Amino acid sequence: MNTNDPEKLEAAVHRLLRSVPDRRAPAGLEGRVLAELVRRASLPWWRRSYAYWPSSVRVAFFIISALAAALVVSGLIVLGSSSGAQELAGGVTQRFSWIVMSREIAVSAYDRARVFVGAIPSLWLYGAIGTIAVCYAALGAVGAATYRVLTFARQNHS
Repeated sequence: MNTNDPEKLEAAVHRLLRSVPDRRAPAGLEGRVLAELVRRASLPWWRRSYAYWPSSVRVAFFIISALAAALVVSGLIVLGSSSGAQELAGGVTQRFSWIVMSREIAVSAYDRARVFVGAIPSLWLYGAIGTIAVCYAALGAVGAATYRVLTFARQNHS
């Protein structure tokens, strides 16, 4: 058989799969599955997934959710503009000053790394990237060759 012809390969696989006998499910499985299907079908609409809800209830749910989201956003805006929020932010800033310090250290390290990498000639960077790509491809080739050798050796011993 020519495995390069996809239609012939598909027909051969189809014939092979048709020749495999069907397997019966375990005796208890069929009953449990059918019982679960009956149980789920008897659930009221509010206990089912959103897709089974009546369309009027879905629209109402969407409207209520949108109103709740708008209320939360407007509340956050009002809270953020109040004077109490400024005092609270000052207290939080003092308590979590280590976060600000960590950010400053990270920004400083990033700036130094950017200056360091900027000092390296671009040809060297491209060479390093190319070398890494060649090593990665060689690793893939060695892995594929090893797999083929081991598979071929296993097929010959069987």
